[in-house]
Amino acid sequence: MSNGELFDSGELDKLEPGKVLAHMNDAILLARWEGTLTEMAGIAESKLREVLPDKPDQVPAIARAVVYAICETMGGAVVYIPRGNVLRRAVRDMEIFREWREKNTRPDELGRKFDLSSQAIYDIIARQRELHRRQEPDLFGYENTPPRLH
Repeated sequence: MSNGELFDSGELDKLEPGKVLAHMNDAILLARWEGTLTEMAGIAESKLREVLPDKPDQVPAIARAVVYAICETMGGAVVYIPRGNVLRRAVRDMEIFREWREKNTRPDELGRKFDLSSQAIYDIIARQRELHRRQEPDLFGYENTPPRLH
């Protein structure tokens, strides 16, 4: 292991999140977190302090764990991160889909809650179903079947 390396190059493929997170307070590692990662951790910490004011000691570790999980999952990919109205719409659409799928909330109720027409709710559910379907393996051959809404 050369100076400035946290892990042997042979260990890189078998890193475990717990091991990496245990070293996240190491000054050498933190100094190597540059640019985007540092900014992401800072943003996560700031938001977590806002939503978890009663757990200030846990916030930095949670923020780093979240950033690590994002890097572990999406590392090496070029990622578009939306902002503004595009972000708000995406979050709203995910929330609509989650309430419909997990809480069995009817589309007309969702329309009233989110101030949208029933047709808009059905369109959002169909788009979200397609997004979720693409992320899951097609075990039963339903890939070419049109979506069916309640």
